[in-house]
Formats: sequence, C-alpha cells, structure tokens
Amino acid sequence: MMDLRKLRYFSNVVEAKSISKAADSLHVAQPALSKSIQALEEELGTPLLQRSAKGVATTEAGARLYEHCQIVFKQLDRARLDVRKSVERPSGVVTVGLPHSLMTVLALPMLQLTTARYPDMRLELKQEHSHVLSTNIRGGKLDFAVMANPRSASGLLCQPLLEEELLFVEQVRPNETRSEIHISFIEASRREFILPSVGNGLRASAEGHFRARSLPLNVRYEVDAIALITQCVEAGLGVSLLPGGCLRMDVEQGRVRAKPFAEGCHRTIVLCHAAEATLSPAAATVMSLVEETARDMVIRGQWSGARLA
Repeated sequence: MMDLRKLRYFSNVVEAKSISKAADSLHVAQPALSKSIQALEEELGTPLLQRSAKGVATTEAGARLYEHCQIVFKQLDRARLDVRKSVERPSGVVTVGLPHSLMTVLALPMLQLTTARYPDMRLELKQEHSHVLSTNIRGGKLDFAVMANPRSASGLLCQPLLEEELLFVEQVRPNETRSEIHISFIEASRREFILPSVGNGLRASAEGHFRARSLPLNVRYEVDAIALITQCVEAGLGVSLLPGGCLRMDVEQGRVRAKPFAEGCHRTIVLCHAAEATLSPAAATVMSLVEETARDMVIRGQWSGARLA
C-alpha cells in the first residue's frame, strides 16, 4: 500500500530532478530515499524515474503518478485547513438535552452566548426527563446534556457544573404576617405537595431528601410543567419543592413565596456525554459555553440559590 511519506519523497525527487538534492532538502540519507523510491516502483510494478548522470526524469508512469500526488496533497492541505477552521470557528449542529427545570433558566442565556460567539453554529435543545436524557446520550441522540446528577451514570462521563438549592414554595396569602424565613423538613412533611411525576429528576431529588430523613412526602398532584406547578401553588392547591433558578421571576413579582430548608436542600447539576464517544469540536465548544454561562449567572446572582461546584 502506498503511504504518504513515499509519495512526498517521490514528489520531492521529481521537483529537485536529483535524488541527492532531494535527500538534502528532506534531511534524509540518500540510500534511504533511493530505497523508498524503489519500494514505490516495486509496489506499482513499473519504473517511475529515469536515472542518468545529469539527474532523474519521470517516466510516463512517473509523470502520471506525480500529477496524482499534487491532487492528493492539495486535498490533504484543504482538509487540514478545514479541520483547523472547525476548531477555531466551529460550525454545524449540536444537540443538547435539558430537563424542564433547567431549560427555563439556562436555555436563553446559552443560546444568546452561542449566537454571539459562533453564528455558524446551530443548537438543537431537547427537553426530556433526566432518565430519558441519559438514555438518549447513550443512544447517540444527544451530543451532551445538562441535568441533575443521573441515578445511573453507566456509560456516561459526568462533570459537576454547580450546586443548586431546592426551595420550599408556597402561596402568598393577602394580609399574612411574615412567617419564618426557613422551614424544616418535619414541618414540610405535613403539607400536600405538587411535584413532577415519578421518573422526573426533580421528583427523585425531592423524594431522596425526605427519604433520607425518614419523613413522608405527601404528593397531592403530579404536574410536569414547572410553570403550571407555580400557578397551582399560587392558586393555593398545594406547596412544592423547586429549584431557585426557575423561581426567580415568580418570587420577585410576589406570585409565590420561596423558603430555604433549615437543614439545607441541594442537587448537583452536571454536564454529561457518552463515555465511549468523542465530542466533536463544535459540541466541546458548546459545552464550554454552558460552563461559562452558568458561572457568569451564579457570579452575577442571576441563578438564585446556585453555587459553583
């Protein structure tokens, strides 16, 4: 099989019209260069060079091979430039998965930063439950996902992004005197909750915190849309446990009240991609932008209750 090194040696000899001159320019011993040309001729089954006291010239077969070499070298140079361009200015489609609770807080800033930095890049954002995101990463349907720490990390590479506080959310009652700024898990266990359905990562986090304290979690309604959960809480249908990031506007506008748990209540947000797959330059770039976006939001106080991992 012809290798690229032999073809480059051959082309240099043709252009120098001398094996010795080509050997000097290539910094290769002349016997080694001659042996390489001979091996190429044996492989092709025909002489490629006519040797004389004045130097070398191509045979008809050698001339044809030289033409092909120039085409190959140009294609390789073009490929090299294209790869470098893809690294320096990545483009293409990157598919990112997020659960609803993170989509509401992270998606828009991530899209804005990506568009500003890399206008040739196109993001496809997929909203799913965390366990579905894990499955889709393993199946190659997603380049990576941002989610709460998956229950099973088999086949995934996960790196911590930040710690997000989960808050107790309740209705704001007119003329109500200000209550305690914290709530205990014992007190919360006496209330009726509105939470996402079983299988949702946020639901799993909530159940885990109450189970760790051997306390019941009374779920009255199962609602998968975060916006609807806050509306239900505002209407007095129950309380909830939600991430601070997706509650900011509702709390600031006085639609609901959010309290931290006295004992602390957090979940870890991670970046995950398939362990056996190599991220494309574009996907790796977007993952870095997600890290930058999250870091800036935490530093600027735009992600309520979050701290860097």
